[in-house]
Amino acid sequence: MRPAPDAEAVWERQPGEPTKLHAAFRIFRDLPGAQRQVATVAEQVDISERRAREWAVEWNWRERADAWDDACHRVEDAERIEAIRSMHAIHRRAGRAAVVKAAQALALIDPAEMPIGAVARFMQLGANLERSTLIVSVEELQGLVEADDSEDPWERIAAELSPDAGSDL
Repeated sequence: MRPAPDAEAVWERQPGEPTKLHAAFRIFRDLPGAQRQVATVAEQVDISERRAREWAVEWNWRERADAWDDACHRVEDAERIEAIRSMHAIHRRAGRAAVVKAAQALALIDPAEMPIGAVARFMQLGANLERSTLIVSVEELQGLVEADDSEDPWERIAAELSPDAGSDL
């Protein structure tokens, strides 16, 4: 992944920078940060380590490589944010579909045949979900709180309904 070049891209070939020196810089720049050493470049381009250090100082390799890393991180961060947004959209659609399926399944259940514990559990879960949704929505709309995604009511209810939760549903 490479950042888009711009007029200020210090990792690009600098005015007056010989092609051979820029090629050496690109080797340095493209090494993983923890392994970025002038000696490695010297070995790869078959020059003395002293000569490679002179080039690195004269052409600000360290600063330019750091700018490259920063630009790459910005690109990676933007891609990660877009992936998270996409994931959230998929999860929202899947959640809605699950609610529709659950509502359809609930409509098929004869309440007279449900054990009293299951009826009470459904009532508790439904009330908790409704309360959580309404409270969070009102508080968020009023700007009283920021959204707290750490405890999703749907996730909590799904966990409570899972066979491992010991529910009698």
